[in-house]
Amino acid sequence: MKTKYSQLLKVKKQKVEIIENEIALLNSKKEFIKKEIAELILQINSLKKPKDGKFGTFLSASYSFEKLHSFKKDKEEILRQKEIELSQKREDYKIALMEYEKIKYLEDLLMEEKLDKIKKDEQKLLDELSQVIYKRRTF
Repeated sequence: MKTKYSQLLKVKKQKVEIIENEIALLNSKKEFIKKEIAELILQINSLKKPKDGKFGTFLSASYSFEKLHSFKKDKEEILRQKEIELSQKREDYKIALMEYEKIKYLEDLLMEEKLDKIKKDEQKLLDELSQVIYKRRTF
């Protein structure tokens, strides 16, 4: 049964679902970035700085260490940004869900009113029908 809130309810539900999908996507990106950071940490820990040898190999190892450390810092910054986006999306989700629940409540009230009216009309019709049947039997 459709009410005047049915279309609005559908739109609000779609908005909630879109935000849920965005949250799931952000969570997967966040986990992917965490894995990348863990891999970078492993690479940084596996690097060995030479204690002797040519200066070029020392510079090369130092450069590799700095680059990996820089990549790690960049990934950590991206992770912080994703966490900020995720917290904002969660707030958006709460608001959208509240709006959806409000509209759903209003629609449920209207549906209940319509059903009550239909039941009353049906009862009136049955009463009239029973009166007609009674009058036929008595005549």
